[in-house]
Amino acid sequence: MEKERIGTDYGQKLAEGICFLLLVEIFYFYNNYVTIGGFGVGYQYIGCIVLVAVGGICFLVSPDVPYLYHSMKPAGMLAMSYLAAVLYTTAIWIFSFTPIRQMISGFFEPSYMVLCAICAAVTVYILREKAVTYAFWAMTTAFGLLLLPKLTEYGPAEFLRRLIAYVSSGGLDGGGINLEDTSFCYTYVFFALYFLFHRKEEAPGRMFLRLAVTVFAILDTFKRSGLFALAVSFFAAFAYVRMPEKYRRWFLNAIVIGFALSAFLYIPVVRYGLFNRIMDALNINTSSRTTIYNYYNKYYEFSPTYLGRGLGWTHRLVADADRFNVGLQSVNVHCDYVKHYIELGFWGYLLWMLLVFPWLVKKTVKGDSVTDDAVVLGVCIAMAVLRLTENISYLYSAVLGMGIIVVKSVLNGRNKRMLRDREEMT
Repeated sequence: MEKERIGTDYGQKLAEGICFLLLVEIFYFYNNYVTIGGFGVGYQYIGCIVLVAVGGICFLVSPDVPYLYHSMKPAGMLAMSYLAAVLYTTAIWIFSFTPIRQMISGFFEPSYMVLCAICAAVTVYILREKAVTYAFWAMTTAFGLLLLPKLTEYGPAEFLRRLIAYVSSGGLDGGGINLEDTSFCYTYVFFALYFLFHRKEEAPGRMFLRLAVTVFAILDTFKRSGLFALAVSFFAAFAYVRMPEKYRRWFLNAIVIGFALSAFLYIPVVRYGLFNRIMDALNINTSSRTTIYNYYNKYYEFSPTYLGRGLGWTHRLVADADRFNVGLQSVNVHCDYVKHYIELGFWGYLLWMLLVFPWLVKKTVKGDSVTDDAVVLGVCIAMAVLRLTENISYLYSAVLGMGIIVVKSVLNGRNKRMLRDREEMT
């Protein structure tokens, strides 16, 4: 019996080690692809598939059906908006005679995100209490490996000088040292929320180290939208924790309704130029987003009769032209709400919009643990804010990081509720 226990311990440690290394690989290959059958497949998704396979082996060796079920359940809620978008867009593809290449792109892009959600659940299943910590250090390891050549090139002193110039100028000066293209900033925002609300549960030294690494990484992967999302989401989550219990459900409902109205009205605000006029009046540098929105305005209308162009359409539009007449090298929409409205149409957008935030929040913020509920709420709000100016819904590192935190937080709340129930019974 003792030998069996020792063998199980060694097997668990081996699985944890493999899981950590795979997470490092997944985060490290943030933009590397291999061509399979004429299509680019990201190394990160191959890593996700292998990690899911490792989880399957762990389940066969030592099955824990309840834990796997309760890990997959919130992951399924996270994946639901992607699945619904694919199902809805199938009708658009059929009746609009969509080119095969667009359909392939439109199918695989959300499918990869469903894979990330499953990978998040499997990661939590393998690592249990260590899931968020291991994922954080795995991404930090990948970040460090990518940062090392820059430190070697410039040296610590010059690197620090450039970093200060880069941050103080809002990303305009001191280039060459940042890793903005990794888009790790968004995932570090999610980790920051988790660690801030769990700061009392661990030794101060460890918590300080994680927060220090997070601050440095957010600055070096600098995104103004990330900092704004962190501020908004932390304020909302902190307010949720501090308010009396009887008001929390009202507060949650107000946020859900506020999101639904804002996401719906944001489309005409962009389509009819109000967003651009506000940005110009405030003299805010939108990094060419106003020009991009102007370009896309000719492709859609804000009307119940607008039925959409199908998933993958914006990707095909960008891929089919080397350069558009807007004079930009890149013309991605840079707004998930507008992107999904163009592709899914009026009614498809409403379905996606309701699943991506109101339904997800109501199903995962259960009232079992105020701290974990605040983390889930904060992460969902941060993602919602980031969607205003970014194409983050299809960014694998953000979806994977968000998924791990949401799954782990929901399980934390469930475990605390079960513990309270047992105490009340005794």
